[in-house]
Amino acid sequence: MHRLFKVLGSEQRLKLLKHLLQVDEPTCYCELEGVIDRDRSVIYRHLKKLEEVGLLKTKRVGKRVECEVRDREKVNNLLELATELTQNEVNQSES
Repeated sequence: MHRLFKVLGSEQRLKLLKHLLQVDEPTCYCELEGVIDRDRSVIYRHLKKLEEVGLLKTKRVGKRVECEVRDREKVNNLLELATELTQNEVNQSES
């Protein structure tokens, strides 16, 4: 489980994951360059880490490598819970 939280500790991976949650169909790695303003090799490494912990699934379609969120509802709930807990932490430190 610590690998999951370590992977989610990256702001760039979170941006990619949130973007993929908003897309209704598999997305090619090459279409994600504008999301975090990095080249394809960096995006590929980030997405590979998300796949390794079970958040994404990928498939090869010709020369394209497409990815999508494995279980949208669970991943969305996980991110919402993390956001809520983080907000609670911020609110308590301000008190």
